[in-house]
Amino acid sequence: MLVLTDQTKSGSTETFPQKDFIEGAKILADRVDPPTKSAGTLHKLLTVVVQVAIEDTENTFTEQDVAYAYRKLVRLAQARVLKWQADAATCEKFLADKENGQRAGWLSKVQRDQDKRLGTLETSDFVVFTRGTDPTQALNIMTYETFGGVWPGPQRTDKPTEDQAGVQTGYGIKMTSQGRLEEWSLGTLDGFSTGGYMLIAAAKPTAVRLPPVKVRGAGESGVTGFADQRLLGVAILKAGPKSTADPLERAIEGLMKQGQDNAASALRDAILHR
Repeated sequence: MLVLTDQTKSGSTETFPQKDFIEGAKILADRVDPPTKSAGTLHKLLTVVVQVAIEDTENTFTEQDVAYAYRKLVRLAQARVLKWQADAATCEKFLADKENGQRAGWLSKVQRDQDKRLGTLETSDFVVFTRGTDPTQALNIMTYETFGGVWPGPQRTDKPTEDQAGVQTGYGIKMTSQGRLEEWSLGTLDGFSTGGYMLIAAAKPTAVRLPPVKVRGAGESGVTGFADQRLLGVAILKAGPKSTADPLERAIEGLMKQGQDNAASALRDAILHR
């Protein structure tokens, strides 16, 4: 629930429950820092925070809570931009590294060869795949050598089910009761990850869910694995095209793509800081 103060009259202290999140975001647009307009990425972020506050059935939030949560998310996005810049510099060092280049070249050759035997990948020693991602996740994947760039989990003897792998989220990330899944591409990628990097990696066929044989040669067929699944090898293949978009807007869009969890967490933090 969200309760706002009526500021239509000077000195008014009247409060009222806000039920329309779109209208609520308009009311708060000039009361938050930084202020927003009725459109744009910042206003979208504010709208998400307002919506989560209104739909919460356990807590009652004020405009101060919303302003705090919104500002926290903006700061998180600003910090993400700085980290992207630092991690991009490290990725560039990897690209210039001889060992990384040799590994990338070898994996690329294997990938070209496997394009000729897509129907027998299950019996191969390993399968090679690619993925375009932002600098931070690229560096995490290089560091942990796992499918999703997270701390390696216990050695798995299972792989994602066909139903799990088939869920389409649009973000390459899928949540299951067994853990987070991430999707790579069986084929080579073009026009990938603006402002990011393309990685090339290998894993055992038994550790990943391969796409059906009949679609393996069509476009960017997905190879799905658990985020904490270990890779057999990984390298940075190349840098993506330079982004012309505002870095902060890209970071905010990334926060919103993760759903409403970030906004809900920021609002819970706002309660603690009243």
